[in-house]
Amino acid sequence: MSANALDGIIVLDLSQFLSGPRCTQLLAMKGATVVKIEPPAGEALRVLTRFMQAERMMSVINQNKKGLVLDLKNPAGADLFKQLACKADVVVENFAPGLMDKMGLGWDTLRELNPRLIYASISGFGRTGPMADRLAFDIIAQATGGIMHACKQEDRPPKVYWADLVSGAYCALGILQALLQRERTGQGQLVDISMQDVMYFHYFGAQSEKALEPVRGEISSLLGRDLTNLMTDETNPLPYWNSYKTRDGHIAVVALTERHWKNLLDAMGEPELAADPRFNNFVVRTRNCAQGVALVSEWMAQRTTREALEVLTAARVPCAPALTLDQVNSDPQLESRGMHGAVQHPRFGEIRTPGDPVKLERSGSCADQPCPELGQHTEEILSALLGLDAQAIAALRKQRAVG
Repeated sequence: MSANALDGIIVLDLSQFLSGPRCTQLLAMKGATVVKIEPPAGEALRVLTRFMQAERMMSVINQNKKGLVLDLKNPAGADLFKQLACKADVVVENFAPGLMDKMGLGWDTLRELNPRLIYASISGFGRTGPMADRLAFDIIAQATGGIMHACKQEDRPPKVYWADLVSGAYCALGILQALLQRERTGQGQLVDISMQDVMYFHYFGAQSEKALEPVRGEISSLLGRDLTNLMTDETNPLPYWNSYKTRDGHIAVVALTERHWKNLLDAMGEPELAADPRFNNFVVRTRNCAQGVALVSEWMAQRTTREALEVLTAARVPCAPALTLDQVNSDPQLESRGMHGAVQHPRFGEIRTPGDPVKLERSGSCADQPCPELGQHTEEILSALLGLDAQAIAALRKQRAVG
């Protein structure tokens, strides 16, 4: 059995910024040989981070990859890429729509050269539909997927790069599905990821609204409010699904079930309120949400986060502190799960990096190598995959096809 789930899988990674690199990061963590192919100046994120003297950040999303510089605009470089694609299992790109086709390196060309190839493309709106040709970045995908509206952040940039990072993970999932099907059919295929699709897929409220449209009036009448934003209305929060302020922080509390609601009241020293007509079932707790929130808020405000957590946890109430940036970066649970990793970089020394979030019982994980330097493994890749010797590689360098 392989030590790693994706040992032997060769991935050519042409992507830049976050979405594609997150996809290939996940594949590299499971042992795939990911060749990070960059132009002579480096991919866009490397250029930006170098300019800001923040290139250490590249290792947060590019662990365990091999670095190859290849000028795809150079005919010799384009030809080398075609040769590599014949040896590869997967190609990943997130360029502007149509760019790979313009270079003569798109899916239609590569599938003829290697019928087993899996070609994964991440774009703002996918390869079909009226907006397929539009340029997009994370904020555009979040805007058009409804996420900025859902978070009430239409007037400001999102605080998390959900579109890039989640779309990258979905692309990795699509690649794994295609690899599995290839085992049965022997044929590769196109993986077409639209960041707008992914964002809409995560807008559960919008999807529920469509599903419940015929009965929306009855539900609103029963609950006294729309179901769409039932759990997410920050101006009218629910006592059983809320984040409460303590003397020194905040605690998220969930008491959706009757048992958890009773446990919460017991923890607060108010067991008799379980029979109170304002709180004795889910519907009335929803209708009287302001009174319930005030009740819990008063109890929380009198305690430190640690004191409240001890009482609530002992009473089996689902709860947790709202960790700050510094706290999440030193959280003992994440530490125990290997999510606080580190790599050694030849120029920058130790860089703290994320661990692999996908734990497989019988498979290892690779997250101990930093982002490759620009073109660090050019000779190694061309020699191992194409059998080129030093003289041939030197000739390609003279043609400026590789770096």
